[in-house]
Amino acid sequence: MWTDLKGASLFAIALACRAPFLWAGYGKEFDAWSNALNARIIAETGIYEVSRLPGHPLQELLLSALWSQSNSYFVFNALSALFSALAVWAFFEILKHHKIERAWHWAIAFNFIPVFFIAGTYTIDYNFALAFILMAYLALLRKQYILVGIFIGVATGFRISSLAFLMPFALLLGWQWKALLKIGLSAGLPAALCFYLPYVTYGWAFLDFHKPPFPGWASVLYKLGIGIWGLPLLLFMVVSSVHLFRRPATVQKPSHFKGLNWSWFLVLVIALQLAVFLRLPFKAEFFIPALPFILIAWAAHNPANWARYAAYISMASCLFLGFDYKSPWRGAEPLDFHFTFEAGGKVIFCSPFQGPISIDQSKRRVRSETVLQSIEVLKTSRPSMVVAGWYWPEMVLRYPESNHLIEYYASEAEIDSAKIAGLRILYLPEIEDQNVLSEGHSKLEREGQALLSP
Repeated sequence: MWTDLKGASLFAIALACRAPFLWAGYGKEFDAWSNALNARIIAETGIYEVSRLPGHPLQELLLSALWSQSNSYFVFNALSALFSALAVWAFFEILKHHKIERAWHWAIAFNFIPVFFIAGTYTIDYNFALAFILMAYLALLRKQYILVGIFIGVATGFRISSLAFLMPFALLLGWQWKALLKIGLSAGLPAALCFYLPYVTYGWAFLDFHKPPFPGWASVLYKLGIGIWGLPLLLFMVVSSVHLFRRPATVQKPSHFKGLNWSWFLVLVIALQLAVFLRLPFKAEFFIPALPFILIAWAAHNPANWARYAAYISMASCLFLGFDYKSPWRGAEPLDFHFTFEAGGKVIFCSPFQGPISIDQSKRRVRSETVLQSIEVLKTSRPSMVVAGWYWPEMVLRYPESNHLIEYYASEAEIDSAKIAGLRILYLPEIEDQNVLSEGHSKLEREGQALLSP
């Protein structure tokens, strides 16, 4: 990396531009705080457990090892930034290997895709896995087949869905049995080692996963569009897509790719990742593994001078025209100059001078303020059962000495048991509705009361 100044500069830019955003808590996601809570539990008990099924063992073990040394927001979030920078460097090297012009500008455009940029600023595993997937593809280009397998195996240890990349990689090579055997064996061993702990802890049940209700197609399309790209970059991708059909790909295709046509390889990767996303279409971040391959296709088909436009527009997409729904409890605080509209029963705002980065930082602050307000109220309250929903891991981390029973969601039996024990039933904002969706009953709303008032 350091012998190539352009590659080194990309790594440094990707790391430095995320640094100001690494301090605002572990992230806006439940999963980010759950990762931190899980790290504390493993560090304190010495017993492995998953942060969420099916397990993300490499990140879980890495964070738990760090917990006793430093569990600051900055340190945990900086790991995500570091692996994001590694992914940007690997993407640049891939473009260079394919002899795609203006590779540096396309790599800058990739770095600032909003969903990828933000995922590199909080405690989550998406970009950890992506960095190793891209290094696996780079090793494939270089015919380093054992490294291909090792990198895919390690990526699988961060996110199990990464194992799916073995299929398009194998199809791209064709019937090259020695290469396929090297990749398969070198991928299988680290993947099996990574999931040994989840298996011995939970048996085959570790392959289960959380299955919340389908969010609706309007939400899914938003996540696949503006939720990933931001509005400016989404419009650029739509306009520039005309070149996919008008211009042949100007790309060097390695001679050892003897199987699937390279263009169909890109289509297959994107289709597989779309299938993975649609299986659980709750977060735009689930589609992150497809993004570099989409951008490779755009870089191969678009005129070279469009790379500069892509870089500038991608940066603008991070900084301007951010969207969020209005909520005093976990929504971003819009600037005075914004406009609103209704969609899906919610009031949505668009703030021209707040981009996805600013929106994300604001959401993190507002969400943490809600948790801190709740803790202050509980400190002067008699013992209660508190149903915290998506605030649960942050509540537990911030209030470890609580004399209250803090639950994620509550079944009817759990509510009845709490009442028999003389506990008040409380819930955090919006959680009464979520408990209905999660547990299938409205007893919490009928018999509990809101912890915070509007």
